[in-house]
Amino acid sequence: MIVGLYTGASSMMSQGDYQSVIARNLANINTVGYKKNVAVFQSYISQSQDTANTTQGIGSSLGTIATDFSQGALEYTGNELDISIKGDGFFVIKTNDGLCYTRKGQFMLARDMKIITPEGWSLLGNGGEIQLPQNTKNITVKENGSISADGKEIGKIKVVNVSDLTTLEPIGGCAYKVSNNVKMPEDAPDVTIAHRYLERSNVNAIDELVNMIANMRGYQYGYKVTDSIDETLKKLIKLVT
Repeated sequence: MIVGLYTGASSMMSQGDYQSVIARNLANINTVGYKKNVAVFQSYISQSQDTANTTQGIGSSLGTIATDFSQGALEYTGNELDISIKGDGFFVIKTNDGLCYTRKGQFMLARDMKIITPEGWSLLGNGGEIQLPQNTKNITVKENGSISADGKEIGKIKVVNVSDLTTLEPIGGCAYKVSNNVKMPEDAPDVTIAHRYLERSNVNAIDELVNMIANMRGYQYGYKVTDSIDETLKKLIKLVT
């Protein structure tokens, strides 16, 4: 009976954590370049005292939160500094944490005419930070990533591939860094850039709402289990006192 109480309680706790994951996804449904979080649960197994070969589940918890890096829909904006990657790959940006990687192609110009993210991180090209000439009027980005200012090519946007996406750790601003002691990403040999397009969030609102409803029902079932066991324990205590 105590095992049943623990199972119900642990289930409610894990479903409460999952609700936070769903809420975060829904809150970022309109965030450019956002990649949805996916909850990965783990079960607790106990060996039965009746027989050494029998095991039983005694609850679960939210083990890890993975990231779904599938591409979001591309939306035309007409903005010269809105850039998206078609297919695999990441932009390389220079942050306070060193080199990081992002799919969020929403850029702007700094006062010194460098291309930066809204957070102030510099976009890198194959030769380092991309520097535009003063008084640049028109910016063009070709499909291969080469960037031109007023018709003159000034560099090429650096795009890399990450072989193992599980090594990416979020730092905020839809950017990621690679875990320590992991092979650094390599330049993407074939890349297709969509100029004047933004990659939207890959969160599907309907799927998340369905997950939320199912999760809340699971929470209710867990509550009913723990409440029923609690009432039974109260009756047993009254009988023995």
